Amino acid sequence: MAGLERAVMGKKNNGLDSKGRSFTRRAFLKNGIRGAAVLTLGKGLFNSSSYGLELRSQRIALKGLPAGFEGLTIAHLSDLHSSMIVSADLLKAAASLAMDAKPDLIVLTGDFVSGSTKFISSSVGRYDRKYLDRMLSSLSSLKAPLGIFGVLGNHDFWSGPEATGEIINGFEKKLELKWLRNSSVKVKKGADSISLCGVDDYWEASCSLEKALAQTGEGVRILLSHNPDINELIDGRRDRVELVLSGHTHGGQICLPLVGAPFLPSKFGSRYRHGLVRDGARQTYITAGVGHLLLPVRFLAPPEVTLLTLVRGV
Repeated sequence: MAGLERAVMGKKNNGLDSKGRSFTRRAFLKNGIRGAAVLTLGKGLFNSSSYGLELRSQRIALKGLPAGFEGLTIAHLSDLHSSMIVSADLLKAAASLAMDAKPDLIVLTGDFVSGSTKFISSSVGRYDRKYLDRMLSSLSSLKAPLGIFGVLGNHDFWSGPEATGEIINGFEKKLELKWLRNSSVKVKKGADSISLCGVDDYWEASCSLEKALAQTGEGVRILLSHNPDINELIDGRRDRVELVLSGHTHGGQICLPLVGAPFLPSKFGSRYRHGLVRDGARQTYITAGVGHLLLPVRFLAPPEVTLLTLVRGV
């Protein structure tokens, strides 16, 4: 036994395993890092697929919500980014999740395509009509008793006026979607109503919060804005907005443990990364969105369809 122990110790001291292969601490660490990278990439790819898609439920209490809107459900989809790296399966799964929830109302908050993506000092890719057609076909099952409403995102504008026009016309014809381009509508239930407003993307010169809120009158206002940084314009205005619904950030898309999201397209850093955020009496819900951009990977930021339930607050 002592001889065997000395033989094993000798192999360990020589940096060999039981089969005579080199086995050093450096090799162990290197293989461990490689393994972790493979697992991380695998997790990221899974999260970006239809298998990683989640239905996230959020209850939101709004002061002044009319009695007729108690329990109103809103399915919120954003950042579909139909492209060569976002599959039809993922888009169809998002539509199915939304419809399974039987929402009263559906809102879509922009970035329907990736098209031309401004990245560092240049643009990547270009708009292709086939990806819009794929998305319209994938979302064709969307229907809601109180209607479907939408706003445009930065990528919809970056893809050019022709693409923007095709997106607008396609959704109007295929889904009977009502666009809120710096405008508002009254959503009614019996004798009660709320104002649903929407703006063009915050980064576009055409964005006008003033026009969006101009015809709302009294009562609860819900604002659709692709970019949650619109809150900067709401602050200081006399017009009250109770709830903002946004996307844009992808929940960070790739979030690292202890570090967070290395890149967030917001001047407020991680404040509006994801979830429900309160700014005084105003609340903002930022969905992580469905699709992904540049890489078919999400990490610690799985894609989601959001189901919002409105209740009366005090």
